[in-house]
Amino acid sequence: MSEFEKERQKGKQLTKELALADISEWITKLPRGRANEPAIVVGSKTFTPEELKKEIENDTEYGQEYSQMLAKSRIELTRRNIQ
Repeated sequence: MSEFEKERQKGKQLTKELALADISEWITKLPRGRANEPAIVVGSKTFTPEELKKEIENDTEYGQEYSQMLAKSRIELTRRNIQ
């Protein structure tokens, strides 16, 4: 594996860990029972927060897509705060 590929894998893992931390924190702040109600659309599929957490943990396409959406949102928020 090339050095570039190793760094790319590290980046993907960090993105996944950040997404898991974000959704876990969100779940703990939801009122009881709300974590099992549909709340998030990824692609064309609707997920409960708990379902999406499992998608991220299992590194599915939906979990990866959501993780990337969060990463892009973080970048955009940081960019806006700098300006």
